[in-house]
Amino acid sequence: MMNSEVKIYSRPDGAIQRVQVVRLENWQDLDFMPMQYDDQALACFANVYRRYLVPGCPWIFGKLVMFHIPDDYELQLPKHTDKYGWIGDKHTQAAAAIEKNVKFVKGKPVFKDQETEKFWHDLEERGCLHVISGKLPFTQAIPVGECPGYMSRNEIQAALKVNTSFFIMDPIDCATVFDHVGTPIGLCVKNGAILNPPMFDREALLVNKEGQVTIGCPCIQDLNIHIGNHIFKAGKNAVLYTRPEGAKTPSDKRKKIVIVGQRVVAVKESGSVKIPASGFVLCPHENCSVAPGDTVSYDGLEDVLFGIQVGNSIMRDGKKTESFRSGFYNIKKLERVPYPPSLYPMDFDHARAARMAIGADRDGKPVIFWAEGASKIKYVPGVDSTGASLKEMAEIAEDLGLVQCVNLDGGGSAQILLNNQRSLKISDRAPDNSETERPVPMGLMVR
Repeated sequence: MMNSEVKIYSRPDGAIQRVQVVRLENWQDLDFMPMQYDDQALACFANVYRRYLVPGCPWIFGKLVMFHIPDDYELQLPKHTDKYGWIGDKHTQAAAAIEKNVKFVKGKPVFKDQETEKFWHDLEERGCLHVISGKLPFTQAIPVGECPGYMSRNEIQAALKVNTSFFIMDPIDCATVFDHVGTPIGLCVKNGAILNPPMFDREALLVNKEGQVTIGCPCIQDLNIHIGNHIFKAGKNAVLYTRPEGAKTPSDKRKKIVIVGQRVVAVKESGSVKIPASGFVLCPHENCSVAPGDTVSYDGLEDVLFGIQVGNSIMRDGKKTESFRSGFYNIKKLERVPYPPSLYPMDFDHARAARMAIGADRDGKPVIFWAEGASKIKYVPGVDSTGASLKEMAEIAEDLGLVQCVNLDGGGSAQILLNNQRSLKISDRAPDNSETERPVPMGLMVR
């Protein structure tokens, strides 16, 4: 059983905030919904970069080369480099080649080798490569990976669909060649199975198999990591390196296994390697047979019926959260090691945007709500929603009777679909103020 309503909150200055609230009977009904890659995702992200991200701060960006490699394209680029070792996926191979072999002279690309030049022109001809220009004289490869798709085009028969996880999005999130736009970040667990590992010790909403709902900070250091016949555990037979503690591993003779999600993306036999913002580097204490492309799985949360890690919390044990309790990178302090999401607001009380949240009411039942955001093209006070700060999200959660609640990914991604229809408007808009749906890698659904 599912109940949905739209509430309107009035601000003291006459502004309004529309909020859609969906109440469910049990957590078991919620399933994670990985997206199928959509061919329009690349163009959508390129438009977001051109319209919003780069024009907002052009002096921190160079030439951004955003691309996606179609499934049927046969890549002829090196699978091994001295810098990254053996590479296990084609988007990372291409990013490494662009980083090494392309520079811009008077606005035009100049290539150091024929293979990279052929790849570049092949993708240009297929509309699979875009260049977005900042002001700095460097080139950065921005792969759009296999994950992002449109919620409205996936699981069309689902009764409920909502977006969930943070994902690699901003150019600063693409900290290494291993980081691809659309890669989801943070724990996803259902019936004890870990679909995506926890990252950055951020707060998570956890529901155990007895139905108890808590806010915790699960850590990848506490999990068992399975690769083939090997089981690794931090502090026991391996060392894990993650951001923001460092940007790269020590330079030593140990093997470096680079992991993103459920895949080994690279293996370097010795020396240092950059730590992905979307994953981590595992260094086993002893030599082992692990290869790029190997599948990775995790265990250690078998008692969790449902868990999701995005953060920050907005309600804990019936009390409103009043400040950041999860760590986030601050784009204004560039001396720190970046990790996603770099554009997450640092002003807890006042930074308004479209937002999503998931929590439990006093009976332990799930509640999901969406605070509609203001249009990025045209905002009419008293007619359009203002968007909510995290403080205001906590106030809404309290009004809705929630006891535990965490913020989900918001902004242009925020949306709820009932029977594939939206009741509120997404905040990404085209110049004519029509809605522009943003691709996302992961959602939640009720079938």
